[in-house]
Amino acid sequence: MLRDVISTKRMPNLIRSPLSRYGIAGLSVLLATLLMLLLDPLLGMTQSPFLLFFGAVMISAWSGGFGPGLVATALSGLVSTYYFIPPFYSLSLDWVSGSRLSLFLLEGVLISVLAGELRVAKQRLERTLSKLRSSEADYWQLAMQSQDQAKTLKAIFSASVDHIYVFDQEGRYGYVSDGAAQVLGFSPEALFGKTWRDIGLPAALMEPVDAQRERVMSTGRSLKSETDFVTDHGVRSYEYILTPLSTDSSAKAVVVISRDITERKQAEVERHQSLLREQAARAEAEVQRNRLHTLLVQAPALICIDRGPEHVFEFANPLYSQLAGHRELIGLTVREAFPELAGQGFFELLDQVFETGQPFVGNEVAAQLDRQGNGTLEEGFFNFVYQPLFDVNGAVEGIVTFSFEVTTQVVARRQAEALAEDLRNQQIALKKSEARFSRLVETNIIGVLLAGPNGVIIEANDAFLRMVGYTREDLQNGLMNWGEMTPPEYFAQDEQVLQELASTGSCAPFEKVYIRKDGSHVPILLGAAQLESDELAWVCFVLDLTESKQTEALLRQQAEALAQANRLKDEFLATVSHELRTPLNAMLGWATMLRGKQLDETTKQRAIETIERNARAQNQLIDDLLDVSRIITGKLRLDVRPVVLVSVLEAAIDSIRPAAEAKGIRLQSLLDPAAGPISGDPDRLQQVFWNLLSNAVKFTPKGGRIQLRLERINSHVEITVSDTGQGISPEFLPYVFDRLQQADSTTTRAHGGLGLGLAIVRHLVELHGGQVQAVSAGEGKGTTFMVNLPITIFRPEPTAHERVHPTVSDRAPFIDAPRLDGVKILIVDDETDARELLATLLRQSGAVVTAVASAREALATITQSSLEQRPDLLVSDIGMTGEDGYMLMRQVRALTPEQGGRMPAIALTAYARTEDRIKALAAGFQSHVPKPVEPAEFIAVVVNLSERL
Repeated sequence: MLRDVISTKRMPNLIRSPLSRYGIAGLSVLLATLLMLLLDPLLGMTQSPFLLFFGAVMISAWSGGFGPGLVATALSGLVSTYYFIPPFYSLSLDWVSGSRLSLFLLEGVLISVLAGELRVAKQRLERTLSKLRSSEADYWQLAMQSQDQAKTLKAIFSASVDHIYVFDQEGRYGYVSDGAAQVLGFSPEALFGKTWRDIGLPAALMEPVDAQRERVMSTGRSLKSETDFVTDHGVRSYEYILTPLSTDSSAKAVVVISRDITERKQAEVERHQSLLREQAARAEAEVQRNRLHTLLVQAPALICIDRGPEHVFEFANPLYSQLAGHRELIGLTVREAFPELAGQGFFELLDQVFETGQPFVGNEVAAQLDRQGNGTLEEGFFNFVYQPLFDVNGAVEGIVTFSFEVTTQVVARRQAEALAEDLRNQQIALKKSEARFSRLVETNIIGVLLAGPNGVIIEANDAFLRMVGYTREDLQNGLMNWGEMTPPEYFAQDEQVLQELASTGSCAPFEKVYIRKDGSHVPILLGAAQLESDELAWVCFVLDLTESKQTEALLRQQAEALAQANRLKDEFLATVSHELRTPLNAMLGWATMLRGKQLDETTKQRAIETIERNARAQNQLIDDLLDVSRIITGKLRLDVRPVVLVSVLEAAIDSIRPAAEAKGIRLQSLLDPAAGPISGDPDRLQQVFWNLLSNAVKFTPKGGRIQLRLERINSHVEITVSDTGQGISPEFLPYVFDRLQQADSTTTRAHGGLGLGLAIVRHLVELHGGQVQAVSAGEGKGTTFMVNLPITIFRPEPTAHERVHPTVSDRAPFIDAPRLDGVKILIVDDETDARELLATLLRQSGAVVTAVASAREALATITQSSLEQRPDLLVSDIGMTGEDGYMLMRQVRALTPEQGGRMPAIALTAYARTEDRIKALAAGFQSHVPKPVEPAEFIAVVVNLSERL
């Protein structure tokens, strides 16, 4: 019996109360501390400061679990550190004591974990024993019900649609349901104790099943399979499962549950065939759809499809888009895409077709369209069909528009009809009044003439005579012949027109050219009709197309101008790249030399000044990016002032000196201090000479020489940059200053670059009223560039505070900056370098700085700080990942004054445009400081705001 199998003593109850569990932890640590203090004079417990505390941790963890164990570990660590680890009565530790304490804490955590797990396991065991005791009674109740359940199962098996077999270890039938016996053709009693061979079942059918039975018997695992069985009703398909019946760990029999799946298999076959047919139909439909789409796209007609009662464009072929001026169509309604069609009846026709489901056919319908997208309406004529589209329920869901533009044909036909009508009227009027026809010929609105097939011009009005440059005397003297006035390339066209006149009596207007008397050509539009009274004479109407052709030429010129503008845009982008890289050379060069730590203090100071100067020059270039494009358009503004060229040239030399020294190139400078001054932009002039010197370094081999000379020649100063480099070939020399021109533009060239440097030099020198030229004796013979600049007509008077060139030094003295002692400042910037720079700068001024990397951290710092710790002032970057400075400021200003909502704030950002400043102030910032930050200026702004607190 189960109660005899399971026997155990009741385990003692674990402590459940949290207060008791954690109280034992504190009590055990207290007892261990008292024992340690009592035994220390006798046993020197400071040698083993954690000895008794291990017991305290074990007792706490066993009685209370993991939490009290951790509490005991922490308390033991504090007590042992304070009382038993030197220095005594202090919590400071050296490295060795810290390591010992760390090991103790780690061991305490492990003990707490293990003891806690043991405690949990003990609780689980108690619950399991309780469940076993309750299950023992259930077992006996189930045993009493088993016989009734067996009878019930037999009744269920008999009523089940599944066929159930039970085989013993030798493959004999032990149990067969009624349905299964009926399939085999025997009664259940006749099958009991027999094998499939005894009853004569086919071996081909049963041998695989018998093998599967043996496999299930040996492995003890269920198996599922299918088979076909021949019955009196034909071949049937069965699905069956073999399941072992086990006692202890060995299988004693196998239960086979079989189900007739013939109908399901047939349904699956039919479903598979249906799926194949559906896939084939879909593939065919896709092919047809692609063919239809290709047809719609390539069709020589205007085709579109719109959906819904609002007529939303779903498709428009290229010709339709071209008609619409390539405006956006898809997803827009017809009324949105073609607002100019309002009031012309097309919208109402679409609504009518959608509502009635009846197609509409329009012939030569006029439409006023904005083809160019500039608001100018042009009249066109169209033959079109509005064909409704129906859904599966027969309701209209869209409309297909199929249209041809017949503007040319309609205009030509109407003109021809008008001309023919005029001709008929003229013929009638000619019989009544010769004078009326004469007045028609003499009208000067368009050219009118009477001509014959042999080229003779019988009569012409003044408009035609002016058009071709002849006089009426020339006409009367027979000097005008339309055949001789026609260029040879139009002879074939004239022959076709004569045939059309002979067959129809009139011709559609066509374009051609007449040769004027002075030999020039005049383009015309000509229409003709045969006179009924004389089949060998025609009346012709001629329209001068000179203005129309000039308009076409103007449009072509505008297209070329647009292409040129695109090229200028690309050149501008390349120039930007060139300009931005210019100041980096000296900065990187001097930084590399400083890293080498081989410079004396004077040279180090010079290097630092050079780096700072070029950093400021790069900042100036960024501010002037929009002005660079004016180099191409001739609108670059210069900051003109008196300039001493010596300082500008020395700055340019300093900027390329590291690169020259790296290649072992000798730099020589012969600068005349008396040459000048000149009027100019010192930054742009430094850029000019940096470009020339940089090119010289680039194209001069190692060990070469570069010379820079400054001298005055009459009313000009001449700056000469000469090198012993590779020189310039005579073929390329005339193009050396052209934009994007390079002597070697192959991908294997030895020197890189965009070919913009010398073009920039030429533009800047010419803007200063000077000239630049290049001289070279040929390849391998060096190059000399000469820059001539006019001397200024005045000389500035010396003052006590002479203006210094900004590229030399324009920084404010930071050491004199006011103090910020005690001011609490919060800095927000997602760039680590920028954040650390600002923090260091403000701390040096005495401020108490808190630096965070995101707007979320900043807001948390403001809202979670007490009134005494809350920052007095906020300095925030604008462009940050996630939430930018504008979003942060809106959140701060949404706070109450008690929460810091009125905190003064400074926007410190690289967005330095005027509109950026306005946007920052509108967002709630009190000040806008552009990057790169000027330390003294920035401190002054912070002091100014802090004084308002």
